[in-house]
Amino acid sequence: MMLSFRLLGSTSAAAVLLAAQPAFADVTGPDVWAAYISFYEATGAQVIGDVTTTGTETVVSDPALLYRFPFGIATVRMGIPEMRLTDQSDGTVTLAYRDTFDVTIDVDVPDQGSGSGVFSVTQSGFTSTVSGDPDAMSITYAADTMALEVKEVTLDGEPFDVQGKLLSEGYSGTSTMALGEELITVTSDQSIGAAELAYIMTSPFGDVTSQTGTYAPSSYQSEMALPAGGSSLFTLSQTLRDGAFVQVASKTEGSTTESVSSIDGDVFYEDKVTTGPAQTDMRIDASGVKISGEAGASNFRVNAVDMAPFPLEGGIESVSANYAFPLLPSEDPQEIVFKMGLKNLSVSEELWALVDPTAALPRDPASLNIDLLASVISEIDWLDFANLEAQLDQPIPPISLERLMINDVSVSAVGAAAEANGTFTLDFDDLDTFDGFPRPEGEGYLAVTGANALIDRLTTMGLIGPEEAGMARLGMGFIARATGDDAFETAVEINEAGEVYVNGQRMR
Repeated sequence: MMLSFRLLGSTSAAAVLLAAQPAFADVTGPDVWAAYISFYEATGAQVIGDVTTTGTETVVSDPALLYRFPFGIATVRMGIPEMRLTDQSDGTVTLAYRDTFDVTIDVDVPDQGSGSGVFSVTQSGFTSTVSGDPDAMSITYAADTMALEVKEVTLDGEPFDVQGKLLSEGYSGTSTMALGEELITVTSDQSIGAAELAYIMTSPFGDVTSQTGTYAPSSYQSEMALPAGGSSLFTLSQTLRDGAFVQVASKTEGSTTESVSSIDGDVFYEDKVTTGPAQTDMRIDASGVKISGEAGASNFRVNAVDMAPFPLEGGIESVSANYAFPLLPSEDPQEIVFKMGLKNLSVSEELWALVDPTAALPRDPASLNIDLLASVISEIDWLDFANLEAQLDQPIPPISLERLMINDVSVSAVGAAAEANGTFTLDFDDLDTFDGFPRPEGEGYLAVTGANALIDRLTTMGLIGPEEAGMARLGMGFIARATGDDAFETAVEINEAGEVYVNGQRMR
């Protein structure tokens, strides 16, 4: 949200510009506004604004962006600040806005309702310069401070009680845009200072939600290629095939947020969350979606009055994730990645005492790691929204799993640990060997430590009975072999003939 406010405030990364060119090239105010129009139209907007050029100065009054979604689903209008563009003697252009201006957003969803918001933006020390030529521009921008305040919010014509303010120690950055015949390519490199956020919202039903937050400095780098002239929700697939993409990378040094929710003055929920340094990367293109990120040490405190008699507290040393999946259909295998890691998750003694009052279980922090890689042949166009339901509703699934690699699945908690890995392929041409299931082929490995001790503890706690404990030990003994003190392993192999071997013993 902070980034979005900053883009609205400066109209910078969302609307500007442009690949650095030789200092001898010239650009004028009308050229800059034309570049804005090209970019906004590439996002699907109709651009509104009155343009007046007098000598070296161009003023864009009452500018706005109008988005109309297909089939009349919704209309969104965003009013942006008046822009003053002044030609300089060295061939560059300076951008200027009023120190304080309003940004308005109006949303109308036929047969559902409408809403609007007015936000006041105040900047100090704002400067911006555009250089380059009409087809390739570069803009630098900076502000010493920035404040955004909610002025008015309405839902279906009725006032909605919300007050909020964001204060930032300023920002700076450079954006570039190259106007091609087919694609408009935009890059942005932006740094944002520390910020504070506070808001309080009262619903028509009387419940009140408030939040405060402090945010450390952050940075954002983005690059995108959008179709010149724009696209619609029904042409996104072809747009990606034609070379469109979006890529964003961000880094932050951490944040602290606190929220409180109440009804008639009685608090029913409150929390405090502190996060450490984090970074994320995201890319969307014809090959699909790729998202990765990691975050450092974080702590939380949640007091849900109706759910627990005391606050729930805990922390985690680090979190990581990496996902990738296709968006477009293909006759060739496409890759799916699923990786998730949680390191040293710990909770308060009060919570432990609630579930384990006799301290039967070790209080060791828990860790989880999942690393899966698969290849699929997919006939699904996930961006064909009009026909997506019909694509999925078929007797034969329109997506088939060709190969699965279990690089690592490991978990450790309450004194026990398990780890698995392996690689399997599926033959969808053979549905007979495994009674309608595609025939698998490959090898897998599982290692477990502390399982018997955990069974003993769960039995002592009364969570499982002696019969269930005996069945668990029998099953483990049937498929696993001992490798040490309360340590077991299982190796599974399925060959091309459909024969299944467990620890070298043929089971099928």
